[in-house]
Amino acid sequence: MEKGIKAYHSYLSFGDAKEALSETVCEDLNLDDLCEQLDYTSSCVGRQYLYHILCTDKISDVTAHEQFIEQLQTDYLLRNKLVNALQKLNKPDAYSIVDILAEKEHTYSRGYLLLLQICRWLPAVSLILMFQIPSSPVPLFLLVSYIFNGYLHFKQKNILSCYYFSVPQLYKLLKTADYLSAVPSFLSVNVKIENTIRNLKELVRKLGSFRLGIALESDSAMIVYLLTELINIFTLYSTINIVTSFRFIQKEKEEIEQVFCYVGFLDLLCSISFLREQIPYYCKPSDNKSGERLYADSIYHPLIRGCVSNSVSLSDKSMLITGSNMSGKTSFIRTVAINLLTAKTLNTCFAKDFRIDINRHLYSVIHTEDNLLEGKSYFFKEVENVKAALDKGKKGNYLLVFDELFKGTNTVERIAINSAVFSDLAKTDNLVLASTHDLELTALLHSQYDLYHFSETIADDKLQFDYKLKKGVAQEGNAIRILELCGYPSELVQSAKNILPSIQ
Repeated sequence: MEKGIKAYHSYLSFGDAKEALSETVCEDLNLDDLCEQLDYTSSCVGRQYLYHILCTDKISDVTAHEQFIEQLQTDYLLRNKLVNALQKLNKPDAYSIVDILAEKEHTYSRGYLLLLQICRWLPAVSLILMFQIPSSPVPLFLLVSYIFNGYLHFKQKNILSCYYFSVPQLYKLLKTADYLSAVPSFLSVNVKIENTIRNLKELVRKLGSFRLGIALESDSAMIVYLLTELINIFTLYSTINIVTSFRFIQKEKEEIEQVFCYVGFLDLLCSISFLREQIPYYCKPSDNKSGERLYADSIYHPLIRGCVSNSVSLSDKSMLITGSNMSGKTSFIRTVAINLLTAKTLNTCFAKDFRIDINRHLYSVIHTEDNLLEGKSYFFKEVENVKAALDKGKKGNYLLVFDELFKGTNTVERIAINSAVFSDLAKTDNLVLASTHDLELTALLHSQYDLYHFSETIADDKLQFDYKLKKGVAQEGNAIRILELCGYPSELVQSAKNILPSIQ
């Protein structure tokens, strides 16, 4: 994933993390890879917006703009017009626009601006007086004022150096938004943006001067650059422009964010129109029928090439899945979780039919790692993650996804803890999808969970998986067989087979 894509999400998450998916869920669902797979955006702004939407546990506004997406899928001239405009923001520098939105360090008071306004006239006044009073100490005053202005100029120029890339890109963003809002179809996505853009016209003018100054320094001949610098020191033009621009940006930051979101959202809708043309099939999420909690017809995982689709229907109960290693348990529960996420954010599901309450929040405990820096073992870290799930589960209306919990402890305690946790979570209005190797759990939880499994066959000394979800409980595992196929000593394999009946 390109550096900078996460910047907008990080910027918003620092302000309000309530709606953001936890890092645990993002890692469990491979959000970075998912974003890259679903990304058909045409700009860096759109890419940042897409990533943010996918990492946010709330229903987006995409549903309200289905008609616009369909228009883009049929009107190729309109879509190309949008793509061409957005591509002006497709250089990596555009990721740095967020740096300006996050800027808090450089604030300027009205008094400091007044000082600059006074200082800008001192060299000119001194120059006039020097010709009118030749024998006075005015030339010295002219030199002092020019040196002081030079100090103010280069001080602000040093600050501006942090924004050599972001300032021109912010200018392009505002100009692009202005262009897009002039097209009725694009304006229909957010009719209020027209007033916002109009209020930022003054900023666009100031940023245009910024952009010119930066271009002069980087591209023009040295003589032009030096002449420009001498004039800027004398008049403090660029210094005052920097200060007033930053004051304007701080004052109108909310409106700048609205423009950012407008362009990003347009790119997101355009990206969805491309995505739907590229995938094998899709559907829009629909409401559950009476008594139904989950229905999926031919659901598949967008990150698995040639993924085998599955269908499932759950009514009163949650779902407990057993099966052998590598048979598809974890991939399936991830598939359902990802489809809930894309249903909420993109109004697009990787299935022929997908019915679920999209108001359900999402939490998962699939991939857990120990934390050596904090001195936490794998088991303790997993305990913390499951505790977070229990706390969230008290509120109800969650899709909770678990994969083989508490592998870091002994079998007896693991079964007891899993049974207690899953039973507790199923008491509230949560939909739980859990995979396990512990067949004992199926007997303990069958009243609260529908039982499903994945299985495999062995042919020509090879394990063959069909990756199809089946009702019932897996009858046997394949761990010992995998050891045999991987060339473990035959005596060791036979010893394991002999010991197995005595501990079952």
